[in-house]
Amino acid sequence: MVKSLFFYLLVFSLLIACKQTSKNKSTKSREVNVKKNDQTYSNPLFKKYTAFLAKLDPSDIESSTVAANKFLELFKHQSQFVCDTAFMLFDSYYGKLSNTIEDLPSKDTTIKYDSLLTDSKNQQTLSGRLQLVTRKLDQNGFMVYMSEGDDYIGPNLDFVAKWFYDQVSPAMKEYLIQLNIENKQRLTDDAALIIGPDQLAERTIWWERFSSKNPNIIISASSRNNWISYLSILFEGMDNSPILDYGSQNINQYFKSAYNHLQSKFPDSKTNKLVSPYFNSLVRKDSINAKDLILKYRKDGFIQN
Repeated sequence: MVKSLFFYLLVFSLLIACKQTSKNKSTKSREVNVKKNDQTYSNPLFKKYTAFLAKLDPSDIESSTVAANKFLELFKHQSQFVCDTAFMLFDSYYGKLSNTIEDLPSKDTTIKYDSLLTDSKNQQTLSGRLQLVTRKLDQNGFMVYMSEGDDYIGPNLDFVAKWFYDQVSPAMKEYLIQLNIENKQRLTDDAALIIGPDQLAERTIWWERFSSKNPNIIISASSRNNWISYLSILFEGMDNSPILDYGSQNINQYFKSAYNHLQSKFPDSKTNKLVSPYFNSLVRKDSINAKDLILKYRKDGFIQN
């Protein structure tokens, strides 16, 4: 999955398949619809920053810090609204850089990147070279992940917290905090859900509420996409986390728990009002009505195509 925060999904349309990378990795890909005629784009600083980013080497890990420093130089005293847009320019570069260095563990086998998965918090157990590697990754917004037995480099969104939370709008900060939480608590691995059912339900509600509360901001489309991505999982599951158990065709206990949590804790939510009729159809083993609901929800845009 593409690593840009705004390469929407989350993990996602991708996280889901994120919306994950071709290796089913943990970061979410998201895309956001930006109005090119938005008045903020008339600010000459955007052109200056874009030109600066274009000259950076997208294979140099340290260029993320160079880009962040330039962001502060140009936008520290600009409005939060302007900073939101400028952050998206940074994030586009950050995603490009992440994609470029993602496969370093497979390209440079002289470094035991898998050691950084378990030992990076205990520097004394690492060799001098590995200490330098982990420090370089950490300082520039990256860390080592593993998916399906393969190591890869991905974003460490604490870097975004350090450099950008104090510059962007409250809504953007809230959005970025949630992405950081979800990046640290991976949604899936090997096409299977690895968070609990209550957590799945609560993440879906979080995105529903955030997108409803912020319908006209620069990340509105991305926020709604994240909600739809989670909804899609509740309706269709994943390859290795199916809605129905094989053989019996009973509702998998994981999804039964998620549905029950929605009904008991968030009965008035849009999510529950969409999910409950489907859940009830599955309970009755009314496959015809369940399939009809899926078709309707897909047509209405509540399930990703």
